Amino acid sequence: MTKYVAGIDAGTTGATVFLLDLEGNLVGSAYREYPCKYPHPGWVEQDMYDLWRGVSEAAKEAIDKSGIKPKDIASVGLSSQRGTFVPIDQNWNPLCDAIVWSDGRAGEEIKWIAENIGKDHYHEVSGVPLSGLWAYPKFKWVRDKRPDLYEKAWKFVNGQEWLLHKLGSFELFTDPASLTLNGMMDVKTLDWSDELLNAINVSKDKLPPVKEPMRQVGVISNEASLATGFEPGMPISCGGGDQQCAAIGAGVIREGLSEITIGTAAVMVAHVDSQRPDVDHSVLFGGHAIPKKWDMEGLAFASGVCLRWWRDTYGQVEKDAAAKLGMDPYELITLEASKAPVGCKGFLFLPFLSSQVSPYYHDNARGGSIGLTLAHDRPIMARAVLEGVIYEIRMIVEAMEKVLDRPFETIRLSGGGAKSDLWCQMQADVYGRPVEKLRISDCTTLGAAILGAVGAGIFPTIEEAVDKMVHTYGFIEPNMENHKIYTDMYNVFKDTFLALRDADVYNKLAAVTNKYWG
Repeated sequence: MTKYVAGIDAGTTGATVFLLDLEGNLVGSAYREYPCKYPHPGWVEQDMYDLWRGVSEAAKEAIDKSGIKPKDIASVGLSSQRGTFVPIDQNWNPLCDAIVWSDGRAGEEIKWIAENIGKDHYHEVSGVPLSGLWAYPKFKWVRDKRPDLYEKAWKFVNGQEWLLHKLGSFELFTDPASLTLNGMMDVKTLDWSDELLNAINVSKDKLPPVKEPMRQVGVISNEASLATGFEPGMPISCGGGDQQCAAIGAGVIREGLSEITIGTAAVMVAHVDSQRPDVDHSVLFGGHAIPKKWDMEGLAFASGVCLRWWRDTYGQVEKDAAAKLGMDPYELITLEASKAPVGCKGFLFLPFLSSQVSPYYHDNARGGSIGLTLAHDRPIMARAVLEGVIYEIRMIVEAMEKVLDRPFETIRLSGGGAKSDLWCQMQADVYGRPVEKLRISDCTTLGAAILGAVGAGIFPTIEEAVDKMVHTYGFIEPNMENHKIYTDMYNVFKDTFLALRDADVYNKLAAVTNKYWG
């Protein structure tokens, strides 16, 4: 009898469910969107029951579309948002909507942490730079602004633990792979940081114990079976945070391997066997979904969204033509960009539309361009957007390799950006090394399925599971002549950003913007 495995990715805007055979072939999938709530400016919340409905409906649809009998699905693993948390009572009922990772309510708390703990010390303890996107400052906000909620809560849990409970787990736990962007973990021990918790007066009793990932935590309950279509008694396993699952789905399970996902944002993830010194505090460290291992990450908040901005602001011609031809507007934009020369005749696009994250962490950095002349046209400007995004990612690649103290053996490409042959070749050329394109570009959901299968004992090791289920299309070799041009342009790109930063231009511009336009 053929066995199948399931993976669930409960993301920020929707849930994806995959059904795969044991060779990594996708046999069924479905997606359900769900909303965020914005009760006040800068606040972002979610009703956990909306997530559960999205997961349940996507699971049922994936099973129906696949034609697979539920009894032939042998396991399920879960990937979820990192940094999103919800207070619950002893019956696991949410006491309010979850506070989402992208929520920005904790501005005052960030200042307090910087003044009382210090940015450098916080980074050393937690493995991540101080940011309002992490759960830590929002826990302080709850402690200070909603003491009634803090006292009433039995526990504060991440989305993964709550959804696993809805599926059938009765174990109280969290894991290092889900805590990376909570910003409350001691990155050396991969456990809660007593120092950070005590600093904001949060008791460890309010939090679930940290246990190892990649293991079975229960079976599908009768109630969950009715909601999802999964067979009662099927093993369920913890997966981890979305990027840790993406690393597994890309086969990044040993040191020297890395993966870059380009979606709305870009994330680079690498496996490391131990935490490395990072004197510049340029990258993020957290727990991997593999027990007792770490991951190293770099983030760029505006990547694919830059191309969307171009489409919506300047791409009406492509949008209209795509509608008539039944095509994706992005195909026409990248086709137009492919006609432009490498390096865009000296025109640079700065993609910092949502700040600069790794490796410099400048919240007030803003997008822009330099080098525009009468010689530049629309194809060049479209290509410059693509090149600028990759230049920023090259800054991440270089920072991570400096910490690793050697080049990566391979960089695997995933996410929506990997669907563009032009963008994939451009990455090989900008980085100056071969890159690999994955057969399943949504490696987050694939990774969750793999972790579920290993947790259920279907594969004896993560190595065997990845060998069977993760496949690439082979290497995309760099054009080294293009690399020479790109390196010269990249150096100007980096120098331009640093010059504007060091002259305090970004902060001055932010002050003027806030003064007149809030």
